[in-house]
Amino acid sequence: MSEDVLEDAAKTEPETAAEPAPIEAAPADPAPASAVADPAPADPAPVAAADTPEKKSAKKRPADESAPAPARRAVRWQGWLLMVLSLTALFMLMAFHEQLPRGPLWGIGLTLLATLGFADVMGLLRASSLSEADRATAIDWRATWLGPIDKEPFVLAPVVTIPVALLVAVVGALQPNWSWLPPILILALAILAPAAMRRPSLLVFVVGSGIVLPMLGAYGLWDPWETHYGEVAREMLSRDDWISLWWAHEEWFFSKPIFIFWIEALSMGALGVNFHPDGMLAPVHGLSPHPEWAVRFPHYMLTLGALIAIYTLISRVYGKRAGALAAIVVATLPHFFLLSHQAITDMPFVSTMTMAMCMFGLAVAESGQREVRVYRFGPFAISARTLVLGALFAVAVPQMLYLASRNVTLVTGGFTWHHDSFLFGSGGGNAGNPGNPPPRTVEPFLQGLGAEPLSQALYWFAGLFVILWAYRKEKRAQSLAMLAFYIFCAFAFMAKGLLGFCLPGLVALLFLVAGRRWDFLLEGRLRIALGSLVVLVVGAPWYVAMFIRHGNAFTDRLLIHDHINRLTAGVHGDNASIEYFFEQLGYGMFPWIALAPLAIAAWIRFGTRKRGEAGADPVADAQRDVMMVIGFWGTSAFVLFSAMTTKFHHYIFPAVPAAGILIGIALDPLLGKDPAELGRRVLGTLAAVVAPVLVILGVAGWYGDPRGLTPIDVETPGDWVLAHPWPTSTIGPLILAGFALAGMAWWVLRPTEKQDHTSKEGWLASTALFVAPALLALIGRDLAWSTESHPWGMERLIHLFVYNYQRPWPPHFDYRPILTGFAIVSSVTIALAAIRELRPVMIRAFLGTALALAVWSLDFYLVDLAPHWGQREIIEAYYEARQPGEHLIAWQMNWKGENFYSGNGVFTFVDLDTRPLTDWASHHPGERVFFVLEHSRVGSLRSTLHGAEVTVLTTELVDNKFGVVMAQLPGTPLSPTVPPPDR
Repeated sequence: MSEDVLEDAAKTEPETAAEPAPIEAAPADPAPASAVADPAPADPAPVAAADTPEKKSAKKRPADESAPAPARRAVRWQGWLLMVLSLTALFMLMAFHEQLPRGPLWGIGLTLLATLGFADVMGLLRASSLSEADRATAIDWRATWLGPIDKEPFVLAPVVTIPVALLVAVVGALQPNWSWLPPILILALAILAPAAMRRPSLLVFVVGSGIVLPMLGAYGLWDPWETHYGEVAREMLSRDDWISLWWAHEEWFFSKPIFIFWIEALSMGALGVNFHPDGMLAPVHGLSPHPEWAVRFPHYMLTLGALIAIYTLISRVYGKRAGALAAIVVATLPHFFLLSHQAITDMPFVSTMTMAMCMFGLAVAESGQREVRVYRFGPFAISARTLVLGALFAVAVPQMLYLASRNVTLVTGGFTWHHDSFLFGSGGGNAGNPGNPPPRTVEPFLQGLGAEPLSQALYWFAGLFVILWAYRKEKRAQSLAMLAFYIFCAFAFMAKGLLGFCLPGLVALLFLVAGRRWDFLLEGRLRIALGSLVVLVVGAPWYVAMFIRHGNAFTDRLLIHDHINRLTAGVHGDNASIEYFFEQLGYGMFPWIALAPLAIAAWIRFGTRKRGEAGADPVADAQRDVMMVIGFWGTSAFVLFSAMTTKFHHYIFPAVPAAGILIGIALDPLLGKDPAELGRRVLGTLAAVVAPVLVILGVAGWYGDPRGLTPIDVETPGDWVLAHPWPTSTIGPLILAGFALAGMAWWVLRPTEKQDHTSKEGWLASTALFVAPALLALIGRDLAWSTESHPWGMERLIHLFVYNYQRPWPPHFDYRPILTGFAIVSSVTIALAAIRELRPVMIRAFLGTALALAVWSLDFYLVDLAPHWGQREIIEAYYEARQPGEHLIAWQMNWKGENFYSGNGVFTFVDLDTRPLTDWASHHPGERVFFVLEHSRVGSLRSTLHGAEVTVLTTELVDNKFGVVMAQLPGTPLSPTVPPPDR
């Protein structure tokens, strides 16, 4: 990273200024989008030059911090010792013949210790290892936003509140009642909120976490993809094989790359989820941890990583307020926040690609010679070098150690050396269950000394050594940003395959050509050869290991079927023309789609100008280059996925963050100049954000019941929700309170000096805002209306991430009133924003509608619908009713949840041929068994199990597609001394 988040932290002034951080010289004016809207003058820095962070830290440093050379060498030996011991312990953990409890947690801890040792060896950790120049300019942590700023009480500074909030969150995760976890997490974020008012980077974390985190794992996984990928990750733990992927009765799983399975398996193993058969929903050590929290938590981390990367780039070039707005806009795009709660491959791919593109944007914005800043934490010192090189080490070395451990097994008598071999079959003793093939040991497709995992590890280690040697003395921000770009491209490669580096590479090529930045290539700043090696060393080891193990079967499925055929021939999905994704972008970007025309105008106007057009202003050139990168990112993703033959609604997701960033940049100048007083800024913004929420509830209550739930005793829901609006005595005060808050916000935020409204660009912004309500009203109507045919408007949100668009909608949910409230209020709000005097308040109110939509969607809409698109509740019903030894059978279904939630302990009879089931039942007379099946097949099951007593345990009110029934098989039970044939 060119400027990591701490580098943003090295500002003692309040971080609400619209002024961008310096690139080479101080910016002459705010973001270029200000030429499309009313100019927003940058706030003057409230800290005098004498109190800059550098000078503050210089005052606090001892006069002579130099250390003699022998002491410095002793420190390096300490680093070597820590690294070697940690890596040795990690290798032994990987090679051990048994699994340790919470083994992934131990592995993560050892990797972090080894990385600290590596950083020490490389001179990236100890202050005593710094050069004299770095030591003289190092910034003390107290001069960053970790310490108090702007007369802030010390107890409210992040150095205090972050540890307290983390402690609250950990205690909440350890307490036995998991229903308390969401409010505890909200409390932890509330502890950080006061400090976040002064620090936009922390504000991005708090707002992003507040949207995504509280209800992250509070409801079941959605079939089929969350449970499908979760089951592959569970089998990874159960089989103790982190290379070859297995999927239940379909055997090897070659459809998706490894990244999602690694992060989910690491999370489940580290958090103590019982991944053994029948253990997923069973108590563990007195607790009942929801596996959903473990499966989705890595996706939350990736979501926050993408938002922080967006803030880092935009705040660096356009200003801190613009950076915070860009990140929050992206966080409140329905496509983004809905997929943040879906443990599928889209967020791992798009979040890592977003981080890659932001690092590339930082690189092109740099001059090429500026060195990264160093931060002092007592005897330690870190910089972007520490973070980037440490990340490279932490993600590459464990892969090599694991490969090497495939030729070694650690037993009680020592190490045993052997050729690579691996298990064919399910783990945990499931291989004898009906539907699972018998287990056996298989040999790799390619064999020989050069193909052994240990040899592979040596090849990759040689490549890593070349990279580290090339970067051992690198301090330039641009070069380190390019290294981070290639690392994240490698992550995206592991997350989605070839698109992971092809799409970012295409954006870089378009930037070089259209931006005429051939100097970036010819001067070697792009570092293509070294970057390609980084992508290979970090991203390719699993692909190579899989081909050596499985041969052409792996590449034919992943590369031919899931890459080339989806692009050209079409695999499942829809086939449509270019307008297909325009429609989905309207829903996936609601309500921010209203500002898309303004963002596109800003991109065309300022992203296509020539370098130097604004004079000798490096900031203007950097803004132009970054806007070009973001624009090419969005357009290339849109064109590429529109050209694909196979189309699903969520395929356009890679273009969504770029569009949101452009909207955030264009939004910043519309807010005008912030009041200088922190209290006015906070009070006015909070009032403006809350005001539309009250009006939305009032409008929804006038139209019907805003909650949208029909009582379960109503047999024919119909329009029950519309027939039960709130009383006028409730609606009126809500709407009046909303208007009163908006008026208060206008009074608090009103400018104290006369504003200039004569610019042509301001008139253009007003024109765009006059047009926006019509676009928003059309899309809002589509989301709020229901017709005789499907999809209804309320279905369009889940269609942004599901793949079966014909699934029946649960009739007891009717969200038309609340969606109508969102549509009307957002349209009116953006219309009022066309009035200059109201614009700062109305834009903040518009932000409030987007935040409210995100919270409602994740904390109510998804929670309500999850039982009907998943199986957690019905599998729980089986575990509550069964006695030990009573089996669960999945009959004529393959929806993945039955495998995940039973730990693949389920017996599967997928085929429509009923003879396998009747044969099995004939060998188990008199037994009581349970069936999970679609409701429509209960009658057929009764006919198949002729003479069996079948009792339905769950109805369509619990899950409108799947159900559990209990069956008492006919006949006399076998003697306990006579085991059944299969088990």
